[in-house]
Amino acid sequence: MKSQTRQRKQVGVGMPAARDAQAFTRLELAAVLAVLGLLALLALPALGNQRERSQRVLCVNNLRLAGQALQQWGTEHGGRLPWRTPWCEGGTMPNVSGSACSPGTVPPPWLTAGFNNNAWFQWAWISNELRSPKVLACPSDAQKTPASLWVYSPSGGFLHPNYQNKAVSYLSGLDVLPEHPDGLVAGDRNVRFNVAASSCSSGINGVPGLARGQIGIGDGLHVEAGNYLFTDGRVEELSSRALVARWLAIYGWNDNGTSHYLVP
Repeated sequence: MKSQTRQRKQVGVGMPAARDAQAFTRLELAAVLAVLGLLALLALPALGNQRERSQRVLCVNNLRLAGQALQQWGTEHGGRLPWRTPWCEGGTMPNVSGSACSPGTVPPPWLTAGFNNNAWFQWAWISNELRSPKVLACPSDAQKTPASLWVYSPSGGFLHPNYQNKAVSYLSGLDVLPEHPDGLVAGDRNVRFNVAASSCSSGINGVPGLARGQIGIGDGLHVEAGNYLFTDGRVEELSSRALVARWLAIYGWNDNGTSHYLVP
């Protein structure tokens, strides 16, 4: 009798264990994966919005740093911007009446060669005040490559042709004068202009303009919105409609209704 019982136990040892009643069936596993996939799809837009918001905050910070550098430069130049300061007074503007430039003085080669018609050249003028050229590239601007140093080097040098305007996301307002405290100094480049490129009183040629009419902010960068720096150093996040309202409030004084911008 004992041998028979022992034999039964030995036979039972080699048999497969009973299935765990708590294990997933294939159908249950497929259902769980489907739910997880749905949650991931619902979360993606939120993650994308968070990423865009983070990039926009960085862009605002970039423009604030640029504004601080311009203000620092302006403290020694009558509160003016480089592109509104005659070259013989330390700026990039051609000879103008009433400046310290002596009559008949020959402008420097960089001025006659037209370097001042480039956004990168104007921003490079404040390299002593702006610690790094990296801030001139908006994080949302996939068409631009940030430069790392104010040098002429193919590897991160802002002054090298590999970078220059390719490392700048921000346009410059050319009609900003010290007596205009709300002047639009700089901002995201994706503005929809409605005035053909022409010369400006700053002495810069081939620059587009804004006038009353169909203007606004194009797509890309911040999805029909943008960040803009004003003379007093503040940066505003504006929708396309808000930009139009701000522009009209600022430049209603303009005798011909046009303001010009140097775009990288």
